[in-house]
Amino acid sequence: MMAPMTLTASALFDARDFPGRPASPPAGPVAVADVALSEVLAAMSSALDLTEGQEPGHTVRTCIIGMRIADELDLSAFDKVALYGALLLKDAGCSGNSQRVAEALSGDSPATPRLSLPEPKGVREKLGSLLRRTSSLERSIPNLSRGERGEGIALRLGFSTATAEAIRGIDEHWDGSGAPDGLVGHEIPLFSRITLLAQSVDAFCSQRGLLPAMRIARERSGQWFDPSLARIVRSWREETEWWEALHSDEATAIAISLEPQQHTRYVDDTGLDEVARAFAEIIDSKSPFTYQHSTNVAKYARAVAYELGFEKHEVRVLNRAALLHDVGKLGVPTRILDKAGPLTPDERAEMQRHPLYTWEILQRVGAFSTFARTAALHHEKLDGSGYPWGVKGEELDISARILCVADMYEALTANRPYRAGLGRETALKIIREGSGRHICPVAAEALTEATRHLKLSLAS
Repeated sequence: MMAPMTLTASALFDARDFPGRPASPPAGPVAVADVALSEVLAAMSSALDLTEGQEPGHTVRTCIIGMRIADELDLSAFDKVALYGALLLKDAGCSGNSQRVAEALSGDSPATPRLSLPEPKGVREKLGSLLRRTSSLERSIPNLSRGERGEGIALRLGFSTATAEAIRGIDEHWDGSGAPDGLVGHEIPLFSRITLLAQSVDAFCSQRGLLPAMRIARERSGQWFDPSLARIVRSWREETEWWEALHSDEATAIAISLEPQQHTRYVDDTGLDEVARAFAEIIDSKSPFTYQHSTNVAKYARAVAYELGFEKHEVRVLNRAALLHDVGKLGVPTRILDKAGPLTPDERAEMQRHPLYTWEILQRVGAFSTFARTAALHHEKLDGSGYPWGVKGEELDISARILCVADMYEALTANRPYRAGLGRETALKIIREGSGRHICPVAAEALTEATRHLKLSLAS
């Protein structure tokens, strides 16, 4: 059972919160026994809570509320399976365009909680103005709503069409004012209506209390919410102990237990690879300037690992670490990630928290805990000048050193708000200048050879 997350700034530079010297790469195959997909997604949902600006545990609480509604409606086990997947993956598309829209409307993200789509008045005008200001890079990225993006991710992970359609429609409103399709009333999939109500009630309850949450359910019944569903939830308003239990340390375990057992999905190594790729897409979609960053870092890390003679199973573990190394950036405000000028000291400190968030998230996912440390060390340097822990020298194993140079190379060659991407030779020159001091010379040399092979393969 996972302990509650405590993403505190005070722990940022405290090495006591981090394990000691790491082990070398595994000596033999590390095959992951089949694990319940629900356990992985429930644990990883903490990353989505970060990017939505919600209190930790928001997704699992939404899941508990939504599944209780399903019980009250006496839904079939088959329907509960589809709804359960939608509840856990409801925010899979949240870090893309919706972040920029939320920023335009409320001034920031994710610090300002996003309880649902804002009121429709003025949205079209502000959205049009926002999109006109996007760069050519942003326009090259598919302009999808968070529901559409989440729909695609659910299908990639093998969920049913019903689950995918539910995620697509979670921002539809009963009165037709929602998105992306402007559906009205019963045109909206039932699972979408349940999810919207459950997540909104939890967000209001967590931040303002039970009575305000019940008031919102009543006031927006017939506007945002299906009136019959709102009545069901409001009938629980006297059950204070039940609502309090949602915020207990048992909430994640409760949410996992609610999956219909006869329909539990288990995933093997291949399935876990797909989960890692899906979350890499979520991470990279937060900013147009990190588009494909995680997938590119993984590509470079794999190439360097093969150059150094890693075994196939070792490359697989490193690949997952690379895909998820920046999952902590989901907790960094977009205004910092996309800032065109130098960061202020406070902004830099906020940015440097993201490896801590990565560690906090991944080490609580049983199937990902073996590489959580490697993923979190991607900004550490041999001389201890890296962040956030100042880990140095022999405390950095070869996998961490590879991830460091792969991340540096991708960052240098990619476009950023403050500069255009550098060419291969220029980027490698910068990396080699630090070789032996703060950059591992073995990893740097292997990167040079690996990128040469990649360049040749792309040219052929």
